[in-house]
Amino acid sequence: MMSKEIEYKDLIAFHPGSYVEEIVEELNITQAEFAKRLEISPKTVSKIISGEDDISPSTANKLARLTGISMQTWLNLQVKYDAKVQEIKNAKNDDEKRACEFINLRYLKDNHFIEDKRYPIDEKRQKLRELLKLANLSQLFEFNAAVSYRRSRTENDEKSILLSNVMLELAVNNARNVTTNKYRKAKLVQLLPTIRKMNVQDPQDFYPKLKKLLLDCGIVLIALPQMPGARLNGATKKFKNGSVLLMITDRNKSADIFWFSLIHEIGHIYYEDFYSDYDDQAQYEEKEQAADKFASEFFIPYQDYEAFKNEGVYTESSIKQFATKLNIIPGMVVGRLQLDKLVGYDSFNYLKSKYEIVFNSKNFS
Repeated sequence: MMSKEIEYKDLIAFHPGSYVEEIVEELNITQAEFAKRLEISPKTVSKIISGEDDISPSTANKLARLTGISMQTWLNLQVKYDAKVQEIKNAKNDDEKRACEFINLRYLKDNHFIEDKRYPIDEKRQKLRELLKLANLSQLFEFNAAVSYRRSRTENDEKSILLSNVMLELAVNNARNVTTNKYRKAKLVQLLPTIRKMNVQDPQDFYPKLKKLLLDCGIVLIALPQMPGARLNGATKKFKNGSVLLMITDRNKSADIFWFSLIHEIGHIYYEDFYSDYDDQAQYEEKEQAADKFASEFFIPYQDYEAFKNEGVYTESSIKQFATKLNIIPGMVVGRLQLDKLVGYDSFNYLKSKYEIVFNSKNFS
């Protein structure tokens, strides 16, 4: 089924059926009445207006008689539309080729998404379409507005967006039918204190418990190893059945970043913010700042942090004592101090623990 308007990037194809529809509206009659006046079937008129059928020479001749607009003009509109549609197809095909070049199959093979073998280019393209459930891989270049995700910008942002979208599609495909539980905010709020305590536990102990707790309130946790170049920390998406995806990665392999990103995404869920408009940068940043504040306060309450800063002593001992007082890992305190430029980014990194996600495994390694 075609459409009256086909858009791709800055290319737009207008089907001549759009102009036929305008004439019907100006005449203030039904499509069936217009079909009778034009001496063609109502079905043909409907298909032309919806963009499903072309304007044939016979129909163009009848339109010319009815409207006074020449037959050649109607045929030219159809020719221009067909040419623009082909231009769009060519552009999508070129972008799909580029998408294939950007996607390194080694990540997909190592994490058992596809078989570990050599893929000729055409087979690679088809395998990626099937894996990511996309008719055309050019869609991966577009920011996904149906998902809220946290990623950092880079000089080659186009490639980063594409690879982030690959990770998102992998997570979505692994989460979409895991549960029929609908997301329940009240249940999540009850679980937050329990989740907070997990940050000081060994990841092999907390991860299965965390996954189960979140599932109980309708949140499917999917942890993926970072795909090189994606620069993605986490994402959330609400499914049609009411369940929610919470995706988290091991970007930078740092435990404090993992926990901050996890609670940042839970913040999006808490605020029921499941959509992003990357073109509206102000709104995007506003939502991200709200989720950042949620995560910051979750682990290091403002008043406690201000009291710690007022002491002005940043040593291994003071950091550990403050972390113990708040029942958080020392790396979180280090990360916060580094972010606020109270210590250098090369200071106290030995206090930061590391996580590495192994997909298709119940445990971290």
